[in-house]
Amino acid sequence: LYFCSRHDSALFAGQTELGNMAMTSKCAMDAAVPRQQRPSRRVAMRLTNWSICLLAAGLLLARASVKQTDDSVPVTATSNQDLQLAFLGIKEVKDYIEVEAYFPGARTGIDVMRKAHWALRKYDVFRSNTLYGQSVCSDEINGDRGHLTALMTKYYGRTFPLGGIGGLPYVGKTGFGAFSHHVPDNGNVLIVFGPHIGFSIDGEAGKFLRRGQAKLSTACGAVIAAYNQCMEGGYYVHHDRQDLQQSRLRRLLKHSCREVS
Repeated sequence: LYFCSRHDSALFAGQTELGNMAMTSKCAMDAAVPRQQRPSRRVAMRLTNWSICLLAAGLLLARASVKQTDDSVPVTATSNQDLQLAFLGIKEVKDYIEVEAYFPGARTGIDVMRKAHWALRKYDVFRSNTLYGQSVCSDEINGDRGHLTALMTKYYGRTFPLGGIGGLPYVGKTGFGAFSHHVPDNGNVLIVFGPHIGFSIDGEAGKFLRRGQAKLSTACGAVIAAYNQCMEGGYYVHHDRQDLQQSRLRRLLKHSCREVS
């Protein structure tokens, strides 16, 4: 038997000679569809619920993977160099050895940041009460992932740029004065400064393969250019108003280039 709602009009229109009842068109249509052929809403709801659960789990995992550190940076003992080498390929190991030969004791950006924060804790220097500034070269590779300046900028959330090409603090007294007046009340300033040098994947000092390029280029290009210009002679005596920063580099290097060479 197939029962229709009591609210359907003319539930039974009459009885035929064979004793069959003529039902309304709506009920007759519903009765004509076998029960086993109707779409299962329960199965569809279960699949939808599972999809929502999987999506929520994926979002939670993604959020955990990119979660930023808080004021208390986890500080661990300096990692073993052998452990670092174990995760590198043959060319990366060669590059690492070359860097160590030129700069004994060189550390990765994350190691330097952790050691700095560990040393500054006793002075109550934290992210919430510190203004971070940096005087480094304008070279875009200084903002690459994993570099100290990129890590520090991400950690403190902002930075006051003090430098220009070569890493010199070209902002001068006026710029540093402005920087010091932006410090949080009773807070601190933290500055990273200095030049940079690139290494190719084969360990060549002063060369770097930049993203999207097929050939190596110099790094720091401004410092190496100033050195070459001084060695060629005559460039450093000119004060180029359209190239003030490079002129300053040449004047600073002109007495040291022979010794460097």
